[in-house]
Amino acid sequence: MPPLAPSLRTKVLARGAQALEFTTFTPPILVNTVPRAGRDACCHCGSCVGFPCPTDAKNGTQNTMIPRALATGRTTLITGAHVTVIEQDDNGHVIGARYLTDAETGPREHFARAKAVVVCAGAIETARLLLLSASSAHPDGLGNHSDQVGRHLQGHYYPAVFGLFDEDVHPSDGPGVSIATTDFTHGNDGIIGGAMIADDFVMLPTVFFHQALPPDVRRWGSDAKDFMRANFRRVAKITGPVHEIPDPGCRVRLADFTDRFDLRVARLSGQVHVETIRTAEFISHRSADWLAASGARHTWRSPIVRRLSAGQHQAGTCRMGTEPASSVTDQYGRVWGHANLFVCDGSLHPTNGAYNPVLTIMAMAARNSQAISQTI
Repeated sequence: MPPLAPSLRTKVLARGAQALEFTTFTPPILVNTVPRAGRDACCHCGSCVGFPCPTDAKNGTQNTMIPRALATGRTTLITGAHVTVIEQDDNGHVIGARYLTDAETGPREHFARAKAVVVCAGAIETARLLLLSASSAHPDGLGNHSDQVGRHLQGHYYPAVFGLFDEDVHPSDGPGVSIATTDFTHGNDGIIGGAMIADDFVMLPTVFFHQALPPDVRRWGSDAKDFMRANFRRVAKITGPVHEIPDPGCRVRLADFTDRFDLRVARLSGQVHVETIRTAEFISHRSADWLAASGARHTWRSPIVRRLSAGQHQAGTCRMGTEPASSVTDQYGRVWGHANLFVCDGSLHPTNGAYNPVLTIMAMAARNSQAISQTI
């Protein structure tokens, strides 16, 4: 499909990129730009993020892969299910999964026997399920023979920088992301990794109020209202997903308390690598340079604080590799020591890279499905 049409902000940022000799492009964001597969194109509404799409243009498994799977007649979709354990026989061989559904009398347990089990619950819940599936043959959890399940939890830092312009740069139409550069994803002197940096998604006024006000503007009273009234359309935001440094100390473990199904919940611990903070600071300065070169008369940014990551774009925890001692799965997502147990989500990633990982997750799923199909 063709890229999304440029927005009011695109031309403004393009002139700044040209002045700085940045190479730019229109980033893919997984939205229909023309009608496709029975779904309409993006209508550029102002509430793109966090809300259902009025034209069903945003792509997700619910309107792409799942309908195609159901159309084959060989797929059964069970909703409202909570998998509790990956079941094994006496020899530790995976034979299926147990799950709960809600019933009038309380949770009802089911067992699905399977030739192969594919776990794709995200980096946190995938690791949790493998740890919950401990048995006498695998007392530390499935795939956890080398204490790797749950380790290297990562996500993305987004060092946001805002710029105030004398002209309108925020037309309040979506999706919003329209111009990006990858000049700083690699090869930055003295810096490990980098990030793609781009303008950001459209912001509703309430989101703008909570995220985009300058630090010297009070968050109450007439000052905040006056700034919103005068500048809502004159503020642009540049940010990008910083390539985090994987750290084995950032991890998912099982907590000592349980959920409503009496299953131990996930406990997250650790902090991002200190080099990730340096990279985020570097990217923040490049973003401020871009805004200033584009004509911003004032810039400010969100504080960069060292913390646990994985707030979004969760990855790691079940990393793939070539050696069982340092990974959870092989290069096709097959859990070491289990011929019919697979992981197929962002938890496979040894590193999340400097991009939104969704296209990588989709590519890995297509690739790994070949190995899965050979198993069954």
